Amino acid sequence: MVILAYLFIVGVGYVIYRDLKKTVNQQDFLSIPSIFMQVQIEQQITSHQYTQPEVILGRDPSCDLVLDNNKISLRHSRLTYHDKHWWVEDLDSTNGSFLNNVPIDTPTIITNGDQLKLGHVQITISEYQA
Repeated sequence: MVILAYLFIVGVGYVIYRDLKKTVNQQDFLSIPSIFMQVQIEQQITSHQYTQPEVILGRDPSCDLVLDNNKISLRHSRLTYHDKHWWVEDLDSTNGSFLNNVPIDTPTIITNGDQLKLGHVQITISEYQA
């Protein structure tokens, strides 16, 4: 009976170890690549880098990227990382969001070098630091 109890405990420990190891390996595949944004408002250019899975752009101080421009909505657009791609979507902003001068009506995949325009703000997006 003692041997069976010992084998049971060892078996449970092995299953827990295997599950933890599998979870750690899966997290390697779930890493989020950095997204870089070069923001131009009038003549001023700033650079920003994010590694979180969601970035909110807008005028509201709670946004991840605060854009101080009267043509920008409080919560203007959102960038999200899923399905191994960065996506951009307009959050029903007043003046709309444009990707490479095309209005964004649905979530759209972003690629390296894309130009995002929000009001009078021009944002160049890249996933890899040049």
